[in-house]
Amino acid sequence: MAVKQTIVDLVGRGTPPQTIVRIAADAWSAEDLRTVVQNTALPPVPPGTTRWWLFDEITGTTGDWAAQIKWLRDNDPEFALATVVLTGSSAAGLTTASGVLAGRRGRIDHGDRTLLPLGFRTFARLLRPHLPGVPAVDLARLRGDTARTAYAELLPWLDDLVIAWETYLMYGGFPIAVAAARAGTPVPAWFVDDVFNVVFRDAFAASQRSQTSTAALMERLMQSMAAPANMSRIGADLDLKHDVVARHIRYLGDAYLLWHCPQKAERAWTARERAQDKLYAIDPLVARLAHLRNPARSDIDITVLTEMQTGLALQRCAYAHGTGWAEDLFLFHLRASSRREIDFVAEQLAGTAVESKYVEGGAWRGATATISAAGYGGLMVTRNVLDTRDENGPWAIPAGILCYLIDT
Repeated sequence: MAVKQTIVDLVGRGTPPQTIVRIAADAWSAEDLRTVVQNTALPPVPPGTTRWWLFDEITGTTGDWAAQIKWLRDNDPEFALATVVLTGSSAAGLTTASGVLAGRRGRIDHGDRTLLPLGFRTFARLLRPHLPGVPAVDLARLRGDTARTAYAELLPWLDDLVIAWETYLMYGGFPIAVAAARAGTPVPAWFVDDVFNVVFRDAFAASQRSQTSTAALMERLMQSMAAPANMSRIGADLDLKHDVVARHIRYLGDAYLLWHCPQKAERAWTARERAQDKLYAIDPLVARLAHLRNPARSDIDITVLTEMQTGLALQRCAYAHGTGWAEDLFLFHLRASSRREIDFVAEQLAGTAVESKYVEGGAWRGATATISAAGYGGLMVTRNVLDTRDENGPWAIPAGILCYLIDT
């Protein structure tokens, strides 16, 4: 669908339709790609224009498709000048192709794009169009006078934002789910099954797991999101070896269904080696998948979902401003001297740590000691408490307000 929308946008901006070729490459062979490029009769491109080739789901192509694209860039003069767009749902496949195609991708900045589920700001305004179009808050300025003013300006809409946030945590940002949320109906069972099949039949295609064991693994992984993932313990709970758990986590990451938040190294903005990552689903629907298919399986606590989506909002904001999704990770969790975890720190946050507790009332203050002891200015993500009075101490910001101001 995104590729088709891109074609509509290109034509709307004046690109001649006859210059655009879309190929649904899923289940093709790599050799088919060269055949269709070199042997298909196409209308000539108008003077001053070049061809657009859009290969949709090319990571579903069998064989060494990246080598075929490389050969065409090197040996087909027209294809070498064309704009070539490759899309797929395998991070591993696209990352490998980037290496194969080095030097053949043109002189463009940020040539890689990642299509993520809808962010909270878009979701909230689809559900409640009357919400104000206030300016976003920069990640480096989550505290200070400008941020304080922005948070206060949304206070009259706090009830709407709380309801929108909790609806978001139940539905997520996939378009089918968003449409269900707008209609006030459950996420369609067929779509839940489709998402499960993305896990079971696509991400775990090389696995020997049954549907039941796949659901059990997803349930157990998602239940561990609020803490560093102990793969040995997860494996013991499911009677699986450590390396089997690690391999399936990699499968989920390669399919863009899961993202990592590593522990920060002590003196640098890099991941601490041999430390356990936190693992988060890419969307609430993925996190809740086992429960949605079988209500007898555990659902995910709303506090954990809030932590997950707050982190994803930080990720999406950074990505929208140029931080590469598939490059070195920028967001970390921090283990303080008390050995307690702080949820999110990043160089881009300019000394602010973000901790998610989703509490109400004055209970939020009891959870800020770890942030203060670690030397960070803190934001405590709450359900409905807004408190920015302390110039030096932690602030309490409702999740709906914070993510409305930073998410896309």
